Order: sequence, then C-alpha cells, then structure tokens
Amino acid sequence: MPKLTDYLARTIIVVDDSPRFRRFVAGMLTEFGFGDIHEFSDTQDAFDFLASQHVDLVMSDLGMEPMDGFAFADRIRHGGAIINRMVPILLMTGHASRQNVQKAVMAGIDEIAVKPMSSSYLADRLLTVFGRPRVYVKTGSGYFGPDRRRRNDPTYRGPERRSGQTAEIVSEERLLALREAASLRSRGLLSGASADASSLPENPGFVVTHIGFRQKSNEAAYGDLAGGRATPVIPVVVKRSRRPRAPSQPSRDGG
Repeated sequence: MPKLTDYLARTIIVVDDSPRFRRFVAGMLTEFGFGDIHEFSDTQDAFDFLASQHVDLVMSDLGMEPMDGFAFADRIRHGGAIINRMVPILLMTGHASRQNVQKAVMAGIDEIAVKPMSSSYLADRLLTVFGRPRVYVKTGSGYFGPDRRRRNDPTYRGPERRSGQTAEIVSEERLLALREAASLRSRGLLSGASADASSLPENPGFVVTHIGFRQKSNEAAYGDLAGGRATPVIPVVVKRSRRPRAPSQPSRDGG
C-alpha cells in the first residue's frame, strides 16, 4: 500500500496569488515532510519554472488573475516546452460545483482539493495524485494528460473526444513507472535517457519487482474528480489501498 512518506522527495510547486494561502499550503506540505517546495504568485513565473526544471506536482488555485487555474492547466497540458509532460495537477478551490468539475476534466486536471482543507484531507488528496493516478492519453492535438473521456478502457485506440483524433493510452501502472523514473533521474538517482512524453518508452529504466492483478469491468465509467473511480483490468506495479476515496469537503467561499 503506497504511503505519503514514499513521495517526500518529490518536487512540488504551489501557485496562488494569495500569499496567505500559499504559505498555508506550503506549511502543511512542510509538516508532511516535503522539502522541495516552490511558491509562485504568477502563472507565467510558474510556467517558466516548469519549462526549466523537473516538477512532480503542480498545486494550483482556481481563482487567479489574469490566468485562472483552468487556463493554466490547459497551457501545461498543451505546453511542449515544459520538462515533465507527465506532471499531475491538483486544483484547489472553494467552488467544486459540477460545472467546475467538468471544466477541470476538460482542462486536464487530475484531482480537485476543496477548500477549506484539513491536514488529513490534503494528505489523502496528495496520496491519490501520487499513488493512484488516472489513465493518461497523448493526442495528435498536443494534449497529454488525464483521459478527458473518463473512460476506463486501456485497450481503446479510437478518436479522442474533443479533437476527433487518435489517442495513445498510457495505463496507470505505466504512468506510475514513468513518473518514478523521471523523478529519480531529476535527482541524479537513475541513469539513462529521460522518460519523455513524446516517446513514452515502454521500459521506464528500472526493474519492476512486483506485479499483481485486479479484475474489474473495463467498461466501468470514471466518476467525477471528487467522487469514486473504477480500477482498470491491467497489471499494477504498486499495491494500492482498497479504502474508498475521501469525499469532497463542503464548498465554501474562496478561490
């Protein structure tokens, strides 16, 4: 079962135009044990950082000016200049309406964290992002991120819903392996060519020591970002928790 302590060496950026909330989030991350945390008040500065260094997680507020969290995420998903095309995005908002959830899906956001956030709630969101990622797709339009169809079918090779183009599926276990390899290489702990989203190598650069199987229907649909999720019919390289995903916290005023 993955634990949050397995990911404490990961690089995280916190993007929010509120200094108070940035310090609040960075403070909780520090308490968890994360040490490589970078704060940004401006999305352009954050994007420049993504283009210059490897980042393992983007934590972005929704209500920012002039570029909000949706537009920032969409730029990341289509931004070929960034170092880690596989970077997950956690959107922080006090307005987790169905409309905003749907917008988050279309922008390529992995998960939503609903404000106000307790320490235990944020820890669960982080563990979901790092340890239980969604199926990713790479399309001809340049998009690389969570499957916006929210279908759980790793054998699918048909058109990508929004662009009508073919999409390459990156299954959960392959994405976990590629992200781990990229993170290790960024810290000088793994040699060899980088795990680049443009080529999506089958071999992530290290040996898998465990493979288990879980059987569930590959026709099951994904729930909303803040709801339940099905498990694909594919081998997994990391044992995942059987506990249900945490429910969304009540929505309150906030960005």
